[in-house]
Amino acid sequence: MARVNPRQVSAGGNFTTLNDFLAKRWVTAIPFSETQVLTCAGVTYSLISDTELTGTIAKGTTSTESGGVVAAALVGAVGTAAITTISDSLGNVANIVEIRDAITHDEIQTAGDRQVFGLIQCSSTVTDGDAIGAAASENLQISFVYIAADGTLTLTAVTADVEFAINKLITEEDLPTYQVAGGSQRPDVIDPTVTDQKVAKYDVTTAFAANEVITLTTGAGATAGVATPSGDYAGVLLGDSANAMRDNNQVEILENGVEQVKSVDFIWDSTTTGHFAIVLDIGDHFSVKYFAL
Repeated sequence: MARVNPRQVSAGGNFTTLNDFLAKRWVTAIPFSETQVLTCAGVTYSLISDTELTGTIAKGTTSTESGGVVAAALVGAVGTAAITTISDSLGNVANIVEIRDAITHDEIQTAGDRQVFGLIQCSSTVTDGDAIGAAASENLQISFVYIAADGTLTLTAVTADVEFAINKLITEEDLPTYQVAGGSQRPDVIDPTVTDQKVAKYDVTTAFAANEVITLTTGAGATAGVATPSGDYAGVLLGDSANAMRDNNQVEILENGVEQVKSVDFIWDSTTTGHFAIVLDIGDHFSVKYFAL
């Protein structure tokens, strides 16, 4: 039986011929693999060798390497964290992947409770279709980022055994004959974040001068004041800045049972220090209510 060459069959839209359509490229999310694990200790990126991941590299948006790991090309060699990305014509980032803790399988989060993702990137010298490099000759890396409040990708340090997913470039003709649209769903349910209210209490035994800075983890003043702490004083947290303390409704300051106006009656000096605008006399008491994980 005669065979019709797909190059000779007209198509439509963005595809001149059937062959063009069959060469259409999909970026497909691949499920997590228990063998794709990187040990990270306070780093914003990690090199990936063929020990953690085997296969070829689909470099950039012009790649034709069906089955290759999608990667954005860096301006130079791997070895420096970067927010380098590639996107489709609709604005979807192609080289962003999910990561999770390899032990608990929970998502990794920043101190501000934002989910951390990975950006798969390759050296600028990689040729489309090159094999993933061996240890000491790596040509692939993952940079760790979170999506900030303004929508921008921001580098962040990670300390964990990181299990990472990947995206692969697959042409239309190489797609599986049976495929779950959108990739596999997460089987793991993450426990909700639980917070407990903490209360640090202080009884003044030596008077504090107005505006005398108090170390809340000990009750000691910067000059002469002394307060005996009790309750949850060891882990007291006011916030990372004066504005953070002021705007956080979970942080309350009371003096002799009266709530203080933050940044007016009680002023932030650091995460664990602050001062009152007034004198605190012997027998006065104050407290700090806060929430911690």
